[in-house]
Amino acid sequence: MLSIQLRNTKEAPQECTPNLLPCRIDHDGPVNASRRYWAPEHDKDGNLEAYFRGRKLKGREVALPEGYKGVVVKEAATEDETQQRNTERLRRRQLEEQDMDEDEEDDEEEVKMLEEVANFKEFIVWGHEAVADGDDAFVKGVEEWIGFAAAMHAPGIDVGNEKKAGT
Repeated sequence: MLSIQLRNTKEAPQECTPNLLPCRIDHDGPVNASRRYWAPEHDKDGNLEAYFRGRKLKGREVALPEGYKGVVVKEAATEDETQQRNTERLRRRQLEEQDMDEDEEDDEEEVKMLEEVANFKEFIVWGHEAVADGDDAFVKGVEEWIGFAAAMHAPGIDVGNEKKAGT
């Protein structure tokens, strides 16, 4: 289970615009990218265009629906939580060494604490030489699935009591 906690500082989280690139980068932290290496611009059609390591990318800005907020989070590990995890690991090892049955073990669900680092109202989905279309998972998630979920959970619709036509 995940739990998102607000920052303990009085300053608000910074606003950002995440960029979802069509590649894997083995880095998960801030980058001091200069305009020389990352300079998205609008092309003649109004789409975003950039070059990353010599490859042409086309971007699509996707706005979150009203009432939604995107957040960038990082794992919040305090000294107490780190010590608690280490104690839990040691306890699990001891249980394994004693060769206990799985039925006798506690099925406590681990709760990971996440801290909000930044928030956003839109993000950019990039594609290789083409703009991400409606079949892109991120675009579809925002444009279709959020509305679909809201319609499914709307009050006042009782599908179970509807009569079928012709009966």
